[in-house]
Amino acid sequence: MDRSLLNAFLIVLNSFFLLLQLISMGALGGYIEIPLLSLAVPLLCIVNIFFFIFWMLRFQWPVFLFLISFMISFQEWQLLYQLENNGIPTSDGLSVLSYNVRSFNRFKWLKDSDVPSAIEDFIIETDPDIICFQEYAPAQAPPLSSYPYKVFKPYVKGGKIGSCIVSKYPLIRPESISFEGSFNGGMQADLLWKQDTLRLYNLHFESFRLNKKDTLITSDNSNQIRLRLQSIFEIQETQVEYFNTLTNKNSSYPEIICTDLNNTAFSKPYQKIKKQSRIDAFLEQGEGFGSTYQFSFLPMRIDFIFNTPNLRVIDFETHDIKLSDHKPISVILEKI
Repeated sequence: MDRSLLNAFLIVLNSFFLLLQLISMGALGGYIEIPLLSLAVPLLCIVNIFFFIFWMLRFQWPVFLFLISFMISFQEWQLLYQLENNGIPTSDGLSVLSYNVRSFNRFKWLKDSDVPSAIEDFIIETDPDIICFQEYAPAQAPPLSSYPYKVFKPYVKGGKIGSCIVSKYPLIRPESISFEGSFNGGMQADLLWKQDTLRLYNLHFESFRLNKKDTLITSDNSNQIRLRLQSIFEIQETQVEYFNTLTNKNSSYPEIICTDLNNTAFSKPYQKIKKQSRIDAFLEQGEGFGSTYQFSFLPMRIDFIFNTPNLRVIDFETHDIKLSDHKPISVILEKI
């Protein structure tokens, strides 16, 4: 192929991937929406960074394509990556850990047979004040004897897996949050901390129920998978809308929301939670990609801690341990 034709083809290809990236990030103001693309943001970013390096090494003008798209989507890039935070926490605040523990390896997904003890060791080391567990299985759970307050709510009535909050401070008025027709769910409880009452939510939204070998490109039943994902996106939106109606009816207490959203920060479910004037703690004090799901080489941030504006984020951390298919995240908060 003639070099000029090859160059033109690469420019068109690069422009196409940059447009897909802008659409998937929601950087075009919602005028074009393809919900499934939100899962592809990390991959599209990697492809376009390779193009950027390719053009830069050749000192060719298409390098500006990436720079222009970066300026257009600068705010959206912050949802994906945060620069290193060199600040040192100046307050002892309330420390909250959120962790999908995958039933403490109940079905032996990991070869390590003593996952519950390893998770307990991690918790003893990090010593949070509050822990919100998703996919908590009481029969496999470690004792966590240093936490005198514990509330467990199964996702379905009589179920063996659900949400659990353990705390060093009193928990009152616990309630289940059920999603109709779903095996996922959550709970809420009020926390008595110092002279304040805080509202805690611990939520697990609809799961994709796909394994790492299921992809839209390689799977034999890719169309069924695409339709399933589309359906799950819609279910997640409905669940978030239902949750928002609950919080609108409830108290004016400061809120902390720990959630396995099962979707990214570029998705509609995320946007609908954020529209309630909630703060994504990662955006305040997080670092790097903040990836929380163990998914090959792609950074997937699908676990979140949100808070209302009457709480300030002092510190945020994504803990790089592999005792579940999720990584735990933690935050330190103080009352404003």
